[in-house]
Amino acid sequence: MNENNQPDNDQFESFFPPEKPENLSVEIPAEPRPLPADRIPRGYDPMGEIQLRGRSYRGLASGQVPWWVLITGWVIFGGIAALLLHVAITSATLTSWIWVAIAALLLLVLGRGTVAKLSSQRRR
Repeated sequence: MNENNQPDNDQFESFFPPEKPENLSVEIPAEPRPLPADRIPRGYDPMGEIQLRGRSYRGLASGQVPWWVLITGWVIFGGIAALLLHVAITSATLTSWIWVAIAALLLLVLGRGTVAKLSSQRRR
Protein backbone atom coordinates (compact mmCIF):
# COMPACT_ATOMS: atom_id res chain seq x y z
CA MET A 1 0.00 0.00 0.00
CA ASN A 2 1.13 3.52 -0.61
CA GLU A 3 1.08 6.42 1.82
CA ASN A 4 -2.60 7.38 1.11
CA ASN A 5 -3.82 3.92 2.12
CA GLN A 6 -4.68 3.24 -1.51
CA PRO A 7 -3.81 -0.20 -2.79
CA ASP A 8 -1.28 -0.42 -5.58
CA ASN A 9 -2.35 -1.36 -9.08
CA ASP A 10 -0.06 -4.36 -8.89
CA GLN A 11 -2.18 -5.87 -6.14
CA PHE A 12 -5.34 -5.53 -8.29
CA GLU A 13 -3.61 -7.15 -11.22
CA SER A 14 -2.63 -10.09 -9.09
CA PHE A 15 -6.29 -10.73 -8.26
CA PHE A 16 -7.83 -9.59 -11.53
CA PRO A 17 -5.47 -10.15 -14.42
CA PRO A 18 -6.10 -7.91 -17.43
CA GLU A 19 -8.21 -9.51 -20.11
CA LYS A 20 -6.96 -9.52 -23.63
CA PRO A 21 -9.30 -7.93 -26.19
CA GLU A 22 -9.26 -11.00 -28.45
CA ASN A 23 -10.81 -13.08 -25.67
CA LEU A 24 -13.81 -10.77 -25.38
CA SER A 25 -16.75 -11.54 -27.62
CA VAL A 26 -20.32 -10.43 -28.02
CA GLU A 27 -22.97 -12.94 -28.93
CA ILE A 28 -25.87 -11.63 -30.96
CA PRO A 29 -28.96 -13.84 -30.75
CA ALA A 30 -30.62 -14.99 -33.93
CA GLU A 31 -33.82 -13.36 -35.09
CA PRO A 32 -36.69 -14.88 -33.12
CA ARG A 33 -39.10 -16.81 -35.24
CA PRO A 34 -42.71 -15.72 -35.08
CA LEU A 35 -44.93 -17.88 -32.96
CA PRO A 36 -46.92 -20.36 -34.99
CA ALA A 37 -50.45 -19.24 -35.66
CA ASP A 38 -53.21 -21.21 -34.02
CA ARG A 39 -53.88 -23.85 -36.62
CA ILE A 40 -57.55 -24.32 -37.41
CA PRO A 41 -58.28 -28.04 -37.29
CA ARG A 42 -60.02 -29.82 -40.11
CA GLY A 43 -63.48 -31.14 -39.50
CA TYR A 44 -63.10 -34.14 -41.80
CA ASP A 45 -61.64 -36.52 -39.24
CA PRO A 46 -63.22 -37.30 -35.86
CA MET A 47 -60.55 -35.55 -33.75
CA GLY A 48 -60.71 -32.45 -35.94
CA GLU A 49 -64.47 -32.34 -35.53
CA ILE A 50 -64.13 -32.56 -31.76
CA GLN A 51 -61.54 -29.77 -31.79
CA LEU A 52 -63.79 -27.56 -33.92
CA ARG A 53 -66.74 -28.10 -31.60
CA GLY A 54 -64.55 -27.31 -28.61
CA ARG A 55 -63.34 -24.09 -30.25
CA SER A 56 -66.86 -22.98 -31.05
CA TYR A 57 -68.20 -23.77 -27.57
CA ARG A 58 -65.17 -22.07 -25.96
CA GLY A 59 -65.71 -18.96 -28.06
CA LEU A 60 -69.42 -19.04 -27.29
CA ALA A 61 -68.91 -19.50 -23.54
CA SER A 62 -66.24 -16.80 -23.28
CA GLY A 63 -68.42 -14.11 -24.86
CA GLN A 64 -66.29 -13.62 -27.97
CA VAL A 65 -69.18 -14.01 -30.39
CA PRO A 66 -71.41 -11.27 -31.78
CA TRP A 67 -74.75 -10.47 -30.17
CA TRP A 68 -76.77 -11.86 -33.06
CA VAL A 69 -75.15 -15.29 -32.56
CA LEU A 70 -76.07 -15.28 -28.86
CA ILE A 71 -79.65 -14.19 -29.52
CA THR A 72 -80.08 -16.75 -32.30
CA GLY A 73 -78.64 -19.44 -30.03
CA TRP A 74 -81.09 -18.55 -27.27
CA VAL A 75 -84.01 -18.68 -29.70
CA ILE A 76 -83.01 -21.98 -31.30
CA PHE A 77 -81.62 -23.88 -28.31
CA GLY A 78 -84.09 -22.32 -25.89
CA GLY A 79 -86.97 -23.35 -28.14
CA ILE A 80 -85.62 -26.89 -28.37
CA ALA A 81 -85.14 -27.04 -24.59
CA ALA A 82 -88.68 -25.75 -23.98
CA LEU A 83 -90.09 -28.31 -26.41
CA LEU A 84 -88.13 -31.14 -24.78
CA LEU A 85 -89.20 -29.97 -21.32
CA HIS A 86 -92.84 -30.04 -22.44
CA VAL A 87 -92.38 -33.56 -23.83
CA ALA A 88 -90.62 -34.72 -20.66
CA ILE A 89 -93.37 -33.36 -18.41
CA THR A 90 -96.17 -34.90 -20.46
CA SER A 91 -94.56 -38.31 -21.08
CA ALA A 92 -92.66 -38.71 -17.78
CA THR A 93 -90.13 -41.19 -19.17
CA LEU A 94 -86.49 -41.36 -18.18
CA THR A 95 -85.15 -40.90 -21.72
CA SER A 96 -87.06 -37.67 -22.19
CA TRP A 97 -85.48 -36.26 -19.02
CA ILE A 98 -82.04 -37.24 -20.35
CA TRP A 99 -82.76 -35.19 -23.48
CA VAL A 100 -83.83 -32.26 -21.28
CA ALA A 101 -80.51 -32.52 -19.41
CA ILE A 102 -78.59 -32.41 -22.71
CA ALA A 103 -80.55 -29.36 -23.83
CA ALA A 104 -79.88 -27.75 -20.45
CA LEU A 105 -76.14 -28.16 -21.02
CA LEU A 106 -76.43 -26.18 -24.24
CA LEU A 107 -78.36 -23.49 -22.37
CA LEU A 108 -75.63 -23.47 -19.71
CA VAL A 109 -73.02 -22.72 -22.40
CA LEU A 110 -75.22 -19.95 -23.79
CA GLY A 111 -75.77 -18.56 -20.31
CA ARG A 112 -72.04 -18.42 -19.63
CA GLY A 113 -71.51 -16.68 -22.96
CA THR A 114 -74.20 -14.12 -22.25
CA VAL A 115 -72.82 -13.35 -18.78
CA ALA A 116 -69.29 -13.05 -20.20
CA LYS A 117 -70.51 -10.79 -23.00
CA LEU A 118 -72.38 -8.55 -20.55
CA SER A 119 -69.41 -8.35 -18.19
CA SER A 120 -67.04 -7.45 -21.04
CA GLN A 121 -69.46 -4.70 -22.14
CA ARG A 122 -69.47 -3.26 -18.60
CA ARG A 123 -65.65 -3.17 -18.43
CA ARG A 124 -65.40 -1.10 -21.59
